[in-house]
Amino acid sequence: MCTPQVAVQGKGMVMKQDLRVETMQLQTSSIAINPLSAAFGKIELTQPADAETQVVLTETDINRAFNSKFIRDKMQNLKVHVNGEAVTVDTQQMAFRLPGDHKVLLSTDVILEQVGETKRVAFTAVPQVSPDGQSITLEDLEYVEGKELSPALTDALLNQAKELLDLRNFKLGEMSIQLKSLEAQESKLVLRAIARIEQFPAA
Repeated sequence: MCTPQVAVQGKGMVMKQDLRVETMQLQTSSIAINPLSAAFGKIELTQPADAETQVVLTETDINRAFNSKFIRDKMQNLKVHVNGEAVTVDTQQMAFRLPGDHKVLLSTDVILEQVGETKRVAFTAVPQVSPDGQSITLEDLEYVEGKELSPALTDALLNQAKELLDLRNFKLGEMSIQLKSLEAQESKLVLRAIARIEQFPAA
């Protein structure tokens, strides 16, 4: 049995990695469903369906995820170089900002364990769709503060951002997602993607 297009909208959902989504919209083409399952209130696809999806992430929600225990634990006891010397650093509160102008701003205070000194690292970057369409990369880095710290710390921050914004975190049920575009607007990030849905998630 074929049905017309299906539209699904969610608001305030918490996905993997403690990342809250402000809104998620999903619009399918016509879908083929099992009529017997439908009679019992379950939507079961008899063949895959294609859908367009849009995800909106707010600056507040991304910050919350960046400072979750999952991410914070990964940002402790990092080995970096400062002025040519190897040191261990612990990151403090991390901040992810969306100032507009197609950029993001990442910043954090780090404690140099050996000397008890605190330094600040801050840089802007331009978010881009990764070549495989599965995540977001941050390109064209420009330091605001902390350039003297080794690239290892910057790489650690970038890797956490990439892991947090991996499209696999936004899957619902059995689907594959291909990111098509993104917009870094003031205070929010808008992702648009194509989804191939094998089955909708069970209620």
